[in-house]
Amino acid sequence: MTHNRSLLTKEWYKVPISIDCPGCGAQTRSAGIVVGPSSLVNAADGSENDVLKRPWTPLDAFAFVESLGGRTKNVGQFIVDRFHSAFEFRNDRLLSICEHCGENLSPATTRSVAMNGFVRLGQRRLLVNERMPLFASHVVLTEFHGGTSIEESDLPHPDYALMLICDAESAGGETGTVELWHSIARNDYAITVKGHEGREIFCGTLHDDLAVLVATISNLGLVLTQLHLAQPSSPYCRLARDLFLETLAHAGYRQEN
Repeated sequence: MTHNRSLLTKEWYKVPISIDCPGCGAQTRSAGIVVGPSSLVNAADGSENDVLKRPWTPLDAFAFVESLGGRTKNVGQFIVDRFHSAFEFRNDRLLSICEHCGENLSPATTRSVAMNGFVRLGQRRLLVNERMPLFASHVVLTEFHGGTSIEESDLPHPDYALMLICDAESAGGETGTVELWHSIARNDYAITVKGHEGREIFCGTLHDDLAVLVATISNLGLVLTQLHLAQPSSPYCRLARDLFLETLAHAGYRQEN
């Protein structure tokens, strides 16, 4: 755990959590904040002179934000106002709150759920780097173990959500995956192609026409062998599947039962 640090970052993630509220006993949805390795920390003791004079150093790890306060430029705008049902700013501190009773959810209550959720969702690339500047003059961080990682995609915008994951095979018999991403705000689709070891080798065209993306997959010499929903319970993923299968059928694909 890292105490009495200042934090400056553009790499942070809102991690959704679901727990029983210690206050009212109801199951509540809330969130935690995780910052990434590119974040800068300053080993100041809280005085303004130390913040200005001491050097900033990379965090070099993912870390759960236990406490965030002090001089907090952009906290209200980018966290509280944006995720008002999950966070509140009280007494110069950012707090996770219960959606039912509004009581503070302590870090001890949310820490393990948020960290485990970050690893699970990050491996499936279902988290978005908010990419907004975040500064706080006093933070307490709990760093993750060294094996934790999350891949960054070459997609130019942070608001694309992963809809479908397709197993693929090349003409030479090599296997990999094709991921279909969608931005509701832009009504655009994008694809990424990964090799069998998960290395991203292609980040595809942003386009509002699925037929163009299907043609791109064909032009790359790839054949899709199986399709998976990124989030099986999501109606958006199911809709994307239906539209994608319809487009594949028009392109000559035949679905095997």
